[in-house]
Amino acid sequence: MDSTSQQPEGVGGSSVLFNERLWPGLGICSFLTAMTISLGIAYAHAYGATAGLLVGTVSTALIIGSLFVNAPVIQVDELVLRAGKARLPLQYVGEIRQLDKGATKSAMRGNAHHQAYLLVRSWIPESLVVTVTDTSDPHPYWQISSRKIRALLGAVESAKIASGGTNG
Repeated sequence: MDSTSQQPEGVGGSSVLFNERLWPGLGICSFLTAMTISLGIAYAHAYGATAGLLVGTVSTALIIGSLFVNAPVIQVDELVLRAGKARLPLQYVGEIRQLDKGATKSAMRGNAHHQAYLLVRSWIPESLVVTVTDTSDPHPYWQISSRKIRALLGAVESAKIASGGTNG
């Protein structure tokens, strides 16, 4: 693309084609609740029931609350793919692949490129790999977890084509 058709950095589109927040799963919430309750029990043993109840309640609320407040958002509009705080203009989107549960686990266990941008959550079984074609970008690809993997794949593909890119 020539420089006149490229969007300046920081400019996003106006129509959202896909939006998903990666809320924490029940398993991680249950695990962290059990850990903070055990912290409360330890404080109750050392400092009394009131201190234990206070520490357990406050630590549970802070930990679980921070998981929900900091849950990343994946968004696709007609110009940009956003994953968490990272932005990828669609003009730099190359090949797009959907990874099933096994391939996602394999990628998270060490088969990922050391410079890849990863927005993966262990409690979400599928992910999308988006190849980055910008030669000045240090990330060769992005791997993004999603509970709505087909919708994300469709949104990225259609937005890429609509923005002047090619499919594939």
